[in-house]
Amino acid sequence: MYDLIVVAIIGAVGIYFFFFKSSASSAIQSPSNVVSIATTTTGPRSEKSFYLRMKNENRQVLILYGSQTGTAEELAGRLSKDLVRYGQKALVMDPEEIDPEEFERICLIHNPLLILCVATYGEGDPTDNAKQLYEHFENKEPDFKGLRYAVFGLGNKTYEHYNAVGKFFDQKLEEFGAKRVFELGLGDDDGNMEEDFMRWREAFLPALAQSFGWEYNKNAGLERQYRLKIIEEPNAKVFTGEYGRVGSFERQKPPFHQKNPYLSKISEQKELHASASERSCRHIEFNIEGSRIRYEAGDHLAVFPTNDSELVEKLGKLLNANLGTIFKLINTDEQSSKRYPFPCPCTFKTALTHYVDICAPVKSHVLKALIEYTTDEAQKKRLNLLSTASKEGLVSFFLLFFPI
Repeated sequence: MYDLIVVAIIGAVGIYFFFFKSSASSAIQSPSNVVSIATTTTGPRSEKSFYLRMKNENRQVLILYGSQTGTAEELAGRLSKDLVRYGQKALVMDPEEIDPEEFERICLIHNPLLILCVATYGEGDPTDNAKQLYEHFENKEPDFKGLRYAVFGLGNKTYEHYNAVGKFFDQKLEEFGAKRVFELGLGDDDGNMEEDFMRWREAFLPALAQSFGWEYNKNAGLERQYRLKIIEEPNAKVFTGEYGRVGSFERQKPPFHQKNPYLSKISEQKELHASASERSCRHIEFNIEGSRIRYEAGDHLAVFPTNDSELVEKLGKLLNANLGTIFKLINTDEQSSKRYPFPCPCTFKTALTHYVDICAPVKSHVLKALIEYTTDEAQKKRLNLLSTASKEGLVSFFLLFFPI
């Protein structure tokens, strides 16, 4: 049973949409009057050299992500899993953790490959975590002869500087002597980012294998990324929705940042459009008194959403799971910097309520993972079709998740 629950926690949305979407009614939880406010302060920076990690861990591929909301980071992780099937164990890193002055050392790795998944933010700007690497490329002329690379950019065509950052890195790497192994991928968030990525990825991986002489192994990459551990200690400290410290929502302590958000009460909210308008724009004020947070123009406010409790309970019943069970998901890659997929330990209910998206359309890699646990051959065939970027697969995917 726990095998299915592990898959459900990581890809709960897949089970819900594929098997139960037709009979489920949608429900949206009304927002509360308490929200989380977080500054842009980041946690401690890793001091370990990426070069030494690649050398000591015998890694040939480095994947960097420039991500503001997490999408580019997710795509980088998916590419890393794809490469396992070609016998490669990629190192996925936040570029903010790399000293730009050391970056040229990647060329000292035997037959190195660099993959960038970078979003364009604002008016053609790099994301916060990619700024120092972007500025290094702007102001320096590193020598990347011997390096091969590929770039997938994430942007939005409604903005003037569409995918400017992806285009910047793609051009600069070529100027600095690196060899492009596949054409620049351009994802459009105004269209369909998932489809753009799927099409690019399905052409990119075979081209990559041909360039490096890698062989595809369909049985590789089936190993679990996370190991399930049930916690039976009665007094175990568990997360209940927090992101950094157990109990931080009950015992608020400054300084407040992304991992320790301040719970702010909404002091005022009003609709700015007239009642006859079909649009909505709200004026909302947040009380930060006593938080020691000083608001400055341009600061960002983040909302930490929770899933509808009725949908969470429905998933629990469908999976025949005790939602009060306390568990951990532990990364099986001991060398990974990300030990857990989300704050652990917690209950299944907390994970499905606070940490897992159970309402968005299913990603193709989740559908593919579900094939391993499907015994019905017809359902296996359909899942396989839905997880591919063929014309028939994409049409079937959009008819299921985006019905007209």
